[in-house]
Amino acid sequence: MVQERHVIVHDDDRGRIVYMDSITHANEKYGPDDVLIGGSWMGVVTVSFAAPLKPKAIICNDAGVGLNGGGINGLYYLDGLYIPAAAAAANSCEIANGQSHWETGVISHVNHWARACGCEPGMSVQEAARAMLNWSDAVREAAPGRDSRHTVYDADDGQIVTVDSIKFVVPEDRDKVVIIGSHGGVTTCGYAAPVSPRGVITNDGGGGRDGAGTRGLKLLNDTGIPAAGVAVHSASIGDGYGMYQYGIISTVNEAAAALGARPGMRTRDVADLFLRGA
Repeated sequence: MVQERHVIVHDDDRGRIVYMDSITHANEKYGPDDVLIGGSWMGVVTVSFAAPLKPKAIICNDAGVGLNGGGINGLYYLDGLYIPAAAAAANSCEIANGQSHWETGVISHVNHWARACGCEPGMSVQEAARAMLNWSDAVREAAPGRDSRHTVYDADDGQIVTVDSIKFVVPEDRDKVVIIGSHGGVTTCGYAAPVSPRGVITNDGGGGRDGAGTRGLKLLNDTGIPAAGVAVHSASIGDGYGMYQYGIISTVNEAAAALGARPGMRTRDVADLFLRGA
């Protein structure tokens, strides 16, 4: 028989940190406005037992992440509820053991609100939990937006930038190589064309019916802009920086092909071709 244990490891005027062997053990006594550390996996199923109690934050195990991110999909569920959340690496602490999470756990993934608290992958669970104690309406209101932008190359010959959505492309991106986390459909590329970037790389959106996921690349070709699509199975849609780091090109338009771009190339290599091709 499983004996539920709730151990308070920190208590001050900001709140408590409580660990337990399963996040499903949260209750009215150990839950509301507490930072909860549960030995469960960070899944929607498990954290949905604790979320209605309105905890300050939740930390669970990443369970090796697994197929379709099942070990950490609760991060995004909690993100939508304005609850900071983080997952501890399965190889850093024992799943189903809250004490192990507290003593040896290392954070592998965080959601947007946890990052606003100062949490980052690589922190100890103890560091992250203490940072989460600072969560408040003021922290939420001051949190940075989600318009993630990275300049991955900046030199005299130009810039390569990444953004997570076409809506974050700005007029100042003219003559830059822009890697966009959005699909390569006609809407994305229709917004990109007037900016006149030196080159565009999007996600291929899985291709889709009648090639709709990259149909916009032809639109860019008609305006003389080289463009390529990144295979969705190689890098996450909505993550421009990840597409630059890990992406593999699945399709290119004629202007890109003329510069030497080919399916199977790395995103970063095609971005370099676009930069030099102007």
